[in-house]
Amino acid sequence: MSEAAINHRPPRFQHPNPTIELLVLAAPMIAMMVSRFAMSFVDFMMVSWMGTEATAAIGPACTFGFVLACIGMGIASAVQTFVSQSDGRGEPEKAGPYAWQSLYISLVMVAVSIPAALTTELWLMPVANLGRHSPAVAALEIEYLRYAILLVGPATLCAGLQGFFNGVQQPRVALYAVLISTCVNVLGNCALMFGMWGFPEMGIAGAGLATTIGWTVRALVLAAAMWMREFDQRFNTRRSLGLCWKKLGGLFYVGAPASVQWMIEIGAWMVFTVLIMPRFGTAALAAANVATQYMHMSFMPALGVGFAVTSQVGFAIGERRFEKAAERVRVGMRLTGTYMTLIGLILLIYRRPLVAWFNADETVVAMGAAIMIWVAIFQIFDAMTLTHMSALRGAGDTRAPALIMAVASWTFQAGGAALVATLFPSLGIHGPWMMCTVYIMFLGVVLVMRWRAGHWREIKLFDEKPALEARPMPQFDGDGVGADLEGELAPEGAAPSQPVIAREP
Repeated sequence: MSEAAINHRPPRFQHPNPTIELLVLAAPMIAMMVSRFAMSFVDFMMVSWMGTEATAAIGPACTFGFVLACIGMGIASAVQTFVSQSDGRGEPEKAGPYAWQSLYISLVMVAVSIPAALTTELWLMPVANLGRHSPAVAALEIEYLRYAILLVGPATLCAGLQGFFNGVQQPRVALYAVLISTCVNVLGNCALMFGMWGFPEMGIAGAGLATTIGWTVRALVLAAAMWMREFDQRFNTRRSLGLCWKKLGGLFYVGAPASVQWMIEIGAWMVFTVLIMPRFGTAALAAANVATQYMHMSFMPALGVGFAVTSQVGFAIGERRFEKAAERVRVGMRLTGTYMTLIGLILLIYRRPLVAWFNADETVVAMGAAIMIWVAIFQIFDAMTLTHMSALRGAGDTRAPALIMAVASWTFQAGGAALVATLFPSLGIHGPWMMCTVYIMFLGVVLVMRWRAGHWREIKLFDEKPALEARPMPQFDGDGVGADLEGELAPEGAAPSQPVIAREP
């Protein structure tokens, strides 16, 4: 790596307490995920003002769209793994080219989404009929998805470029992009749903169009940030727009399992929400959609911590400091476990008023409160899943976890829930949600075991030796803030140093 690149390394915050260090790194990622949740939350809230049928329609419609988006977003999410490990190895100039490969993946997804949008009614109506959706709910789903499905292209580009900024531990850029796009989405909802400021009143279709516009703005903000001089000097972001088949192949190798995993898992969730829950009635579907919003509220901040864990693990592995990577995962688990346990208690205690805040229909409130009991139970296991899946992704271990999630989701969440709903109808909505809880509990335990087994230590995403020797532990000044770690060029064949890792008691 050139001396100029070394001298332009952005400072990374260091602290003797790894919990504080993780929190500082994760804070903008948490804020980004909370803002992203706020975007969907506002969408759901504004659509819910249209009544119970609209509340029932928005959840399945979003799930349909996300299944398609998973194809590109899962592959593009591998950008963070390659970028963080490149930076940890002392080869940051390789980060920019990896990020821009997501542009070409997104263009493919745009080409796929356009015919899907034009034929929405043809492929959605048979599924809605199979799930026994009422004609009014099915019509609203089609209206929304006809415009919202066009977001899959911009969302793919966002996944790649956001992964770049998270991977180089500059998540504030992704946060700014989310905040801007959220404001655009809210204004778009006001204008297009309700016909404000002279725009046509489009109803739920306007919400779908506003969501697509919001994602497009977010992608444009991230792309513009890639052009900034501070990132180009270190990460080669302006001069690496070209298609590189080798790097694209690397993203497919690591990201394709995640893409398939997401599609299969969301597909199982789609079966759960689109085919199983509607058999209990429109009120049950609306209640499930409300509960899902609170599930998002609980795991979005934990997902922000997970992004930080992915970056820290990837960086530590790039330095060949495996114990440091393991320590960062333990710290992440303590944070997400504590947070999600507290959220579970809140959801359990205040479940009825929380559901009523969206929909005051007593049937919806009663069913939603019953579902929230199960949501509260699986919170700690969801924290285990999010933390260790993020850690494994940072190490490049994506294939086995993808297979585990695929098998488990269809065994418990889809197949098990359908079986219980058919054989034990007296359990009502408790039966399917009990199986959903079993699925998340199983997944959390198995992913923890996968991480502790240590297979990730043997994965090598780069064949050649690192350009930089592993960095020593930082020296801290009186304020507890470490100086920037520059690293030295390693001699040919030199073994990386193995510094002592400071552990929390």
